[in-house]
Amino acid sequence: MTLFINNLKPVRFRLPLFWKFSIAIITIVMIFGSINSILIYNNVQRSLQSETEKRALFIARSISNQIIPSILFEDYITLQNTINNIKEIDENIFYVFVVDNKNKLIVHTFQSEFPYSLLDANSLKDNQTSKTQLLLLKDFKEELILDIAVPIMDGRIGTVRVGLKESSIISDVQQTVNVFWLMVATFLAIGIIGAFVFAKFITKPIKEIQNVADNIDLNQIGKNKIPQIKIREKFLNKIKMLFRAEDEIDILADKFNQMIVRLDQAYQDLQKAQSTIIQSEKLATVGTLTAGLAHEINNPVAGLQNCIRRIKNDPSNIQQSIKYLNMMEAAIDKIEKVVSNLLNFTRRQSTDFEKLSINEIIENSLLLVSHRFENAKISITKNLPLNLPAIRANKNQLEQVILNLFINAIDAIEEKSKTQPQCEKRINISATSDNYFLIIKIEDSGSGIPENLLDKIFDPFFTTKQPGKGTGLGLSIVYNIIESHNGKIRIESKEGKGTSVIISIPVYK
Repeated sequence: MTLFINNLKPVRFRLPLFWKFSIAIITIVMIFGSINSILIYNNVQRSLQSETEKRALFIARSISNQIIPSILFEDYITLQNTINNIKEIDENIFYVFVVDNKNKLIVHTFQSEFPYSLLDANSLKDNQTSKTQLLLLKDFKEELILDIAVPIMDGRIGTVRVGLKESSIISDVQQTVNVFWLMVATFLAIGIIGAFVFAKFITKPIKEIQNVADNIDLNQIGKNKIPQIKIREKFLNKIKMLFRAEDEIDILADKFNQMIVRLDQAYQDLQKAQSTIIQSEKLATVGTLTAGLAHEINNPVAGLQNCIRRIKNDPSNIQQSIKYLNMMEAAIDKIEKVVSNLLNFTRRQSTDFEKLSINEIIENSLLLVSHRFENAKISITKNLPLNLPAIRANKNQLEQVILNLFINAIDAIEEKSKTQPQCEKRINISATSDNYFLIIKIEDSGSGIPENLLDKIFDPFFTTKQPGKGTGLGLSIVYNIIESHNGKIRIESKEGKGTSVIISIPVYK
């Protein structure tokens, strides 16, 4: 059972800091308000009860002193009038009656028959100067009465009993408590309003920090103005504050502003470093292509020399000269195209994105490695529909990605052919699309990648090639370029059978 409880995950939900502050303060106000209400209610009730008992005792003793002559002279008419007058003066007095020293009733103020159960309800014992007791009179709608018994002449001639309505005490307590509850409600309302104001005062700067953090666009760093957080400069966003005591939130905002500046500088430095690495990898790639590119240029140059020699030998042959001139023009166009693509590839390009056709990018990349395909006798299969949607990309960077993948595929096939000269030498290039992404797939029949190395292939400086064959940065740069295009790249490979690289790039909207 303990293990099961320990494995339970807590239920998480989002509760803004504003409401946390508000709920906490309101709860504290309500708890303390309730505790104070109960304590004050009890204190008020005890105080009023004590004062009522003192008042009742005073009334009873006053009556006791006034009626002594009437009892001694057996003037019961005067005695009756005295207790009636006293009862009429104070509306809280429920009854007054007098008994003799044998506890026999002498006079009373009841309009109806006297309830004789009262006689023994609060009897005085010897040497008692007074006695107080709460009585419940069932004959009078269960009225709760505070009964006070006081002896007359130390009890030698009788006892005075005075009954005060307890409901009047309760009413006084209730009125006092109602006033206090009104004060508590007012305090609670002010506390709740204060809680909301305080919570907003605390959380608004934090909310501004969150909004700035959410709106920071790393791609716009170095281009747009760095956002700065300004808090508590105006009261209620209207009145400028001349004096302001700073606290930890102000320090947090200041540190956050400093962090944004440092982040901006660090990101710009990172972009410069990344641009340098990409350019270095380009030059390294060009180095691996140099021999083949020289071959691509030497063949047309040899053709040009041959055409010139033929024209020199027979300058009068117009038809032959026109034929050779056309061939020379084609050779020059090929040289120009190869050199132009090479220069475009090696030149530092901007990082701006534009609307591009994947077919054009693949064809340009194929042209730069065509000599390696010919030398390795690798067959190329293309499945590139003409109606593929355009993509939003950086042309130079995407050409570098495709070219790098082609070179890796060629190297893998050449590596495999060293041990299996008769192996299939094939590269398939295909592209499909959906509503959101263009999916490019490059498959080769090369040596493949061991399964235990697939998780490391995008790590910087990691390579499976022979020493001197690669820098280990190619796939790392490819990964970063695809990520900067909001795309995805994954590799599927089986050792000895080949590798498939699948790239997804958002279509142009």
